[in-house]
Amino acid sequence: MFKVEVIGNLGADAEIKEANGAKFVSFRVADSQKFKDQAGNEQTETNWIDCTMSNVESKVIQYLKAGVKVFVRGNASLRVYSSQKDRCMKAGLKVFVLEVELCGGSSDDVPRQVIDPETAAIYDTMKYYWCNCPTKGMKKDDRKELTDVRGGRFLMNNQGFVARIPENDEAPQEENESQSEQ
Repeated sequence: MFKVEVIGNLGADAEIKEANGAKFVSFRVADSQKFKDQAGNEQTETNWIDCTMSNVESKVIQYLKAGVKVFVRGNASLRVYSSQKDRCMKAGLKVFVLEVELCGGSSDDVPRQVIDPETAAIYDTMKYYWCNCPTKGMKKDDRKELTDVRGGRFLMNNQGFVARIPENDEAPQEENESQSEQ
């Protein structure tokens, strides 16, 4: 069995298709490698991987849009085809997707929306990261404000997980109060 793992960006929105009465999801992932040629010029080589997923009920499909970075794991097969553009035979990789994960965008913030099934309310969330900043002495609800080298503001909880504070927002009130007490 030929298994592969790929991280790359989607070339177009995922599409739900049907063949022989069965529905499936189809999308293409671009894996780009940058290198310098013998003359020292920077070159980019892009490989396109055709992906097929049988789970058309997956909740992740709505997020599979052009440009989104994804991690794909699955069974692969090689295919040979005739390129009409170049008029020559080419080989390509096709993956039957067993697992797909969103990897986020080009920034640290990864906006996601979640829906409360009881109220149908939509909430924005963001991806959290862990840092090795000391948390000893922090209580359960404590938050510590941190900054990066570019002036970005972050909040860390007592377990070391960090989330960006949006530029137009202030730190939560409880954070401001706990700092003024010290």
